[in-house]
Amino acid sequence: MCGIMTEYETVQNRIKNGYIFKDHLDKAIELKPQDPMSYYLLGRWCYAVAQLSWIERKVAATLFGEPPSATVQDALKNFLKVEEISPKYSKLNFVFLAKCYRDLGQKGQARKMCDAATSIQTISKEDEEAQKELDSLLSALGVN
Repeated sequence: MCGIMTEYETVQNRIKNGYIFKDHLDKAIELKPQDPMSYYLLGRWCYAVAQLSWIERKVAATLFGEPPSATVQDALKNFLKVEEISPKYSKLNFVFLAKCYRDLGQKGQARKMCDAATSIQTISKEDEEAQKELDSLLSALGVN
């Protein structure tokens, strides 16, 4: 729900809500450290923060004193934690693992994650979304 809302929010509200969302995720992990969904969502948050533009970072620094901070490596760590807790958790988790590896210049690992995502059946709407992203990612990685 938070992700859908951000599409219609101002940069200021997206950043403010991002801080709130992160606080909720940290609390959820503290309360239930073996829940793969919390790590998946934290990975998504880290990945989104790592992708913030220069202007978005400046807006955050101006409004909140400090922009949110996370790296692709942070995102990768959380997506890997998901697989540690619950192997083959979701097709979308593998897609984000592949994106992280791609962004870190590890194309071989990215391809392995794409293969893992491909091995998971497309059943849900989320899986359909993952498959579209996977197709695009495979194309970008030069895999046909």
